[in-house]
Amino acid sequence: MAVLLGIAAGLFAAWNVLGDSSDFRFWWQASRLWMDGVDPYLVALSSAQWPLSDPLFYPGPAVLLSVPLGWLPLPVAVAVFIGSTSCALAWVLSASGWWRLWFFASPAFIMAVEIGQWSPAICLAAAVPALGWMAAAKPNLGAAALLWRPSPLAIGLAIAVALLSVLLMPQWPGEWMANLAKLEKHPAPLFTPAGCWLLVALVRWRHADARLLLAMAAVPQLLFFADQLPLYLLARSRREASFQVTAGLVAYVIWFALLRDADLYVLEAAPYVLVGVYGPALLLVLSRRNEGDLPPWLERVAARFPAVLRGRPSIAGSL
Repeated sequence: MAVLLGIAAGLFAAWNVLGDSSDFRFWWQASRLWMDGVDPYLVALSSAQWPLSDPLFYPGPAVLLSVPLGWLPLPVAVAVFIGSTSCALAWVLSASGWWRLWFFASPAFIMAVEIGQWSPAICLAAAVPALGWMAAAKPNLGAAALLWRPSPLAIGLAIAVALLSVLLMPQWPGEWMANLAKLEKHPAPLFTPAGCWLLVALVRWRHADARLLLAMAAVPQLLFFADQLPLYLLARSRREASFQVTAGLVAYVIWFALLRDADLYVLEAAPYVLVGVYGPALLLVLSRRNEGDLPPWLERVAARFPAVLRGRPSIAGSL
């Protein structure tokens, strides 16, 4: 089943990359330029070297990790990237129950495949510490995902890839930040009037799921479904998974059905993502008990909290 799912996802991504809406084109093209000795952060927009209307908004690790794919034709490269990460993720998640395959019916996964995004790889990094190096490719989502169940191995591998990218491309951090200054509409939901209600998750502050939700809400992101894929890791049962995915699909269908020709369709998705993706995730977090193990020093701090906020230690469940 995992292999079939990976093949289907890869073929869908390959078909979609032939249009102009695939994000995969950016780091694929950047890796090819870098291998040719060209700085991908400084190339002229809509030129022969960079036939894209936006500059490179992705960090050095995304370029470095794409080098093995840069040798391949674009449709093949995106099919290998999306297909392999989707297959591996399906294998890992389904090991604890076939119901986890609901994850792949979520609008976030469908959108991630459609636009060739990193979020399936980020989820894989969060689930398998030995693959934590992939989190460096998209550090906003990667950092949030690795905080879910922190692993020294995963964090160390992500840092190692970031340092290697600086060693090989010393100029990229400054040039990347200069390009990011031109990027708009990537808010951290937690710090906006429309998303500040997610702070309610603090009442479950000890729990790993609350940590993932709050971390995800606190990093800059595009509220266009794909970036929010790690939130679908929160489901702990068939019932929770079906609830979360159904709510997301309903929000997606309403957003799509109400679009008009003149709408900026990406920006129009934001409220539907907050309600249909973040909202169900918050409800799942609030259904947990405020339990979780903490470092000894933090336990001493927590002991001073009022009993209603203190929570209690527990052994975190497995994925």
